[in-house]
Amino acid sequence: MNIALLLPGQGTRFTEQVKELWLESPGARALIETAEHQLGLPVSEWLTADLSQDTHKAQLATYVGSMCMYQLYKQRIGLYPGFVLGHSLGEITALTIAGAVTYEEGLALVNIRGKAMKAAIERQESLGMMAVFAAPGEVEALAAGWDNVYAANLNSEQQTVISGTRQAIQEFVKHHRLEGVMLGVNGAFHTPYMKEAADEVYAQLDGMSFSPRVQTQVISNKSAGPYDFTNLRGEIAAQIVSPVRWQPSIDYALSRGVQLFVDLSPNGMFVKMLKSVKGIFAFHNEESMAALCTELKDDIEVNRHYDIFSRALGIIVSTKNNSLDAEAYDNIVISGYNRIKSQIGKTASDAEIRETLSLLELILNTKAVPADEITEYCNQLAWKVG
Repeated sequence: MNIALLLPGQGTRFTEQVKELWLESPGARALIETAEHQLGLPVSEWLTADLSQDTHKAQLATYVGSMCMYQLYKQRIGLYPGFVLGHSLGEITALTIAGAVTYEEGLALVNIRGKAMKAAIERQESLGMMAVFAAPGEVEALAAGWDNVYAANLNSEQQTVISGTRQAIQEFVKHHRLEGVMLGVNGAFHTPYMKEAADEVYAQLDGMSFSPRVQTQVISNKSAGPYDFTNLRGEIAAQIVSPVRWQPSIDYALSRGVQLFVDLSPNGMFVKMLKSVKGIFAFHNEESMAALCTELKDDIEVNRHYDIFSRALGIIVSTKNNSLDAEAYDNIVISGYNRIKSQIGKTASDAEIRETLSLLELILNTKAVPADEITEYCNQLAWKVG
């Protein structure tokens, strides 16, 4: 099953019921505790609070909460996501899940981003955002000829969020006879109004290290295509002023064979937003989690019966040998296979996990398996064992 995870952005408000699910999970609870210890801030108190007027707190709460939702997904579903997509701030969560940054680095990154955007908002007046019930292409065309209004979020076939000055937004929708709802934020995100924040984030990310190897594919808000990991610092900064191309990103995922989307928002917002897209499942309460488990029961059952050694053997035997070097095949592939086989059934240590991943990569290279396939196989195995 080709699965994509959908991560929410700022403005997401978690309920006490969802928070209780996290506190019952040692892994999710540890994420909250790590955030409070690292930042020295009462993040746990913010998770269910109304933070619509404090961008800094809202972004930190959303990031931590979304990572807790992801922890529950790994525990209850445990199926490898071929793609991760994060809406606005959620893109940082997606980068964390993919392994481009650690959770601790993600906390630092969101802290920088949230502070910079909050400062930019405080230097400006009467900014806001409105969800308009019209197609992105239509709204983009209208906004192109209008001062102080921008198409900021291309959310779905029938919803576009505009950003700008509150007065210009009201005049814009009235003039074009559009229907919309003002959002509970006090900034014009994903527009040139956030340029100072983008510049500040870019400057502060100087020297931060990013992993050159990721475990799953991230779809970019900015391009609605593969994330450019060769310039991650620039991408993170540019995303702050660029429109969120959400519907095009979903379309790209579908074109790449995604069969099922898991909505990791706390209220099923993407299920509601993307009504025309089939195969989106909520994952925010016991009922929706049970429904997803039922949908994926066969995949989950198969997935739970194999340890890292069994999975590695499965990959080895299922890949075609494209090499003509018989000696290398005997010395590396056969001996490596037997070495891994002897480990089946035992609890793998961190060192043994790393050794198995390295040996698998060596075996696949010896068999002359295409490089992109090797990356995909190793990514899946690395994700499964964390």
